[in-house]
Amino acid sequence: MSLMTSMFFLLVGAAVLITGGEILVRGAVRFASLFKIPPLIIGLTIVAICTSAPEMAVSLVGILGKSASADIAVGNVVGSNIYNMLFILGLTALYRPLGISSVLVKREIPFLIVVSLATWLLAWITTRATEGGLLHAFPQWGGFLFIAAFIGYMIWTIRAVRKNSNDAMAQDLADQQVTVPVQTSLVKGTIISLVLIAVGLALLIWGSNMFVDGAVGVATLMGVSELVISLTVLAAGTSLPELVVSLIAAIQGKQDIAIGNIIGSNTFNLLGILGLSSALVPGGLTLSRQAFVLDIPIMIAVAIVGGVLCITGRKLSRWEGAVLLLGYAFYVYYLFRFC
Repeated sequence: MSLMTSMFFLLVGAAVLITGGEILVRGAVRFASLFKIPPLIIGLTIVAICTSAPEMAVSLVGILGKSASADIAVGNVVGSNIYNMLFILGLTALYRPLGISSVLVKREIPFLIVVSLATWLLAWITTRATEGGLLHAFPQWGGFLFIAAFIGYMIWTIRAVRKNSNDAMAQDLADQQVTVPVQTSLVKGTIISLVLIAVGLALLIWGSNMFVDGAVGVATLMGVSELVISLTVLAAGTSLPELVVSLIAAIQGKQDIAIGNIIGSNTFNLLGILGLSSALVPGGLTLSRQAFVLDIPIMIAVAIVGGVLCITGRKLSRWEGAVLLLGYAFYVYYLFRFC
């Protein structure tokens, strides 16, 4: 595969992923609304999961597709979390200083930090010595543990939403995230919703295959590792839905939505996507030494830094947003220069 062909696959795959994700979100929201599921619960669960569908598709293709590679699955998740906290949060704050007022978001930030730490801890627990050196892996049982934690997280979120139904963030999300202005019969609406979901899923599968093949081709031809490509190109491409949602929320002054979108996406990336990916692989996902000693610790560090900035209750200023962006630029430079 030539460089031009690989780039074509990469760009077209990204476009198909974004389109598929948008269609899937619309179908899922329409379906849930038809059955009277509260709008806020739709926003915090269904919409949050669907906007992370590109990451899910790419990671699963990374471990199950013809270009199977644990580096793609792990790099996509870890890279997306770093990209979300440094680039998206930084760019959003650069446009409009962000302040946190929602109690719900403040509860979720410490949870994200704990999950990020648990990711490295589980890999450290299962590290073993081999003839080639230390072997690091995220265990299969850890994947099942993360899936169970994700189910518990969803239950906790729904209960917290109901308990804090009068919270400002609740009203913001209800107004912002979900609008289904279609008056139609239940049967017709259900059929339309299911068709949209099916089309969205099909586009995600097709686009993720092209995206991964293109990324692997570029990495091979340029002599760059699949892990570095996954941490940067794949991560940025699959995080475009989160970027759009946060910027639109910031433009409209919905600060909690801008922050909550990032925190919720990062939590789902680890519990849902990394959990499912490792659960499907016997023995778990093998981690490269770089991922274990550099990238996952950086993911933890940015989660802590971003979390502290958000939890303090003061605004995340423009200059702090600029620092986050510079931090991401330095991280990408380091990866391509030294890794």
